[in-house]
Amino acid sequence: MNTLEAYHLTEADHQILDGYKHIVESIGLIFGSSCEVVLHSLADLSHSVIAIHNGAKTGRQVGSPVTDKALSVLQDCERSNRPNSGLYHTTNADGHAMRSVTTVIRGVMGHPIGLLCINFDISTPFNELAATLLTPAVKKAGAASDEGEHFALNIDDLFANKVRKVQDAVIKDKSVPARCRTHEIIVRLNNEGLFKLRKAVPRISEILNISRDAIYMHLRNEQKNNGR
Repeated sequence: MNTLEAYHLTEADHQILDGYKHIVESIGLIFGSSCEVVLHSLADLSHSVIAIHNGAKTGRQVGSPVTDKALSVLQDCERSNRPNSGLYHTTNADGHAMRSVTTVIRGVMGHPIGLLCINFDISTPFNELAATLLTPAVKKAGAASDEGEHFALNIDDLFANKVRKVQDAVIKDKSVPARCRTHEIIVRLNNEGLFKLRKAVPRISEILNISRDAIYMHLRNEQKNNGR
């Protein structure tokens, strides 16, 4: 394509960009007011911004045009076939230094359809940044934090860790009779999606030291109880 204005987005391309709107929101949740996240669509460069978090950093909003820097990054990435700009620095209208990166989003045919720009305000006061990054549970001395995510080294590690956690929780739950514990463990594992993983039944049966048939029986009984 000879000009940026020539980009034509298909319905599938628009759907891809719509999916990135959730990513804008998610990144914004992590960095809060210290960061601006912008999603551009190349379908209309005069109104390219289709999603934005914390637009106050640059005064932009949905419907704002693409920037000259974004166009330059797009051209450079196209020429070099790179997926992103790499880190660069810019300054907003308030004189705040911004540490930025722009990623080119490609459509079903492989051509650029949008840009995802992340602009971190490096002049954000440390106490403001700390207040954003630290959860209330962490900031309160001695308070119990939320259960941490387990970063499994392999699939067996994932199964062993998750089954152990659920098993411990069921044993500590005084409302679950001892004779119902195995059933409750299977139900909770199913509710948390563990049985969606490949070879879940044989792996879980080995960890719990019960037969595969027993697991299937508990799953069937739970389906009946739920009227499915």
